[in-house]
Amino acid sequence: MAGLWFWNGRKRSAMTSAQIEIDEAGQPKTVLYCEVSVFLPAEIMLDSGETLAKPELNVRFYGDLTQPAVAVAGGVSAGRVIADTSSDKGWWRDIARPGGAIDLDNYCVIGFDFLPNPGEAARTISTADQARAFAYALETIGVLELYAFVGASYGGMVALRFAELFPERIKKLCVVSAPERSHPAATAQRGVQRRIIALAARCGAEKEGVSLARQLAMISYRTPEEFEQRFDAAPVGEATGDPYDICEYLIARGEAYEVCADRYLTLSDSIDRHRADPAKIGAETLVIAAEGDRLAPASDLKRLAAALKRGRYAEIPSNYGHDAFLKEADRLGPHIREFLKELQS
Repeated sequence: MAGLWFWNGRKRSAMTSAQIEIDEAGQPKTVLYCEVSVFLPAEIMLDSGETLAKPELNVRFYGDLTQPAVAVAGGVSAGRVIADTSSDKGWWRDIARPGGAIDLDNYCVIGFDFLPNPGEAARTISTADQARAFAYALETIGVLELYAFVGASYGGMVALRFAELFPERIKKLCVVSAPERSHPAATAQRGVQRRIIALAARCGAEKEGVSLARQLAMISYRTPEEFEQRFDAAPVGEATGDPYDICEYLIARGEAYEVCADRYLTLSDSIDRHRADPAKIGAETLVIAAEGDRLAPASDLKRLAAALKRGRYAEIPSNYGHDAFLKEADRLGPHIREFLKELQS
């Protein structure tokens, strides 16, 4: 399979990459993937009325484009690197792999990086904007219809908007931990995170602001039960202001998070502006919730599934809360696998 770079829809140069995987019998298997950079129309208008200064979408597809196309999108920190390669780790490596729930042997799996790109001047980008950019990129590559779109967290919100805006271009929709609109309690938490970053930026401490916001986000991703299993909440030092063991974990995660303030603010705001209309989504849809998810409560996802024309609902037990889509491959995978296989059987 030849890989193609595109410039405004025209072939520019070719590149093919391969990753060697070992199958269950211990034999090597080659997984082909290709990087594609699609330049969006310069005049593309965002919902906010802004235009993109960096109108480009980076896409990666795994496998053969003649296979059924399955788009995959994850949380705001995820991107086009879905499966493992020789140079990087896929964010959903336990789900998207040869023989996995999203089987790279049976599907052409497509991932993409969310807007905005580095240096982007536009500040307000909606989930509908992400869906339109991805739809344009797919058309440019030559993928006119998706067999399925599997989206988790923010990627599930984008998948909902894609299915609403382009009903003729998608057969199946799988949404994991993503409602049609944010829960007010989740919006409240993210609003505090955004104000922390804005305050830190005014004080010349933008990086520290992002770190603190990320630490707050990490608390909301997991359940109290999971934290209790891992930490004592015991003081590490003797004086007021010294961290506790759980604080050391959060500080480390915040410091390791390498996202600029503008991108953090844009994507955080995009989550809370998100609105989808289930009545306008005609694709067969599986909505999956995780027990204890405080950002996308099961009650919200049950409501979504009931409002969809062809919706069904599943719930997995988990102590990981919102992070279950990353941590519970053994529980989540069978639901996705069976849902994708149904139309092919």
